[in-house]
Amino acid sequence: MHMTFGAAVAAAIFACTVFVLPAQAADASGVTEREKRDCHADYKKYCSEYGLGTNALRACMSRNIKKISHVCVGALVDAGEMTKAQADKLRGKGKTTSKKKPTAKKKTTAKKSTSKKR
Repeated sequence: MHMTFGAAVAAAIFACTVFVLPAQAADASGVTEREKRDCHADYKKYCSEYGLGTNALRACMSRNIKKISHVCVGALVDAGEMTKAQADKLRGKGKTTSKKKPTAKKKTTAKKSTSKKR
């Protein structure tokens, strides 16, 4: 069987239409399975008025990040919704640099009293 270039292109387009597009449409919102599993309760409690995968939902989750469970934050980080550094900063766990130097305790040594007799 000899296939022409046009037939090969048509077959490739058909394969994409049949196999690739339905897989993408299955979760067009871009929400991962882990996010669905680990953030379900947080979503319902804090941000259920926003559609899945929307910028408004991302903003809501960021606003409520201190209230959101640790497993959900981990899912958001794994999904690329935010970096771990961003999550830590929003949760108030960012590395804070203190300009204050720790004070060292002074060593106290007992002075020997020497009395000279004259």
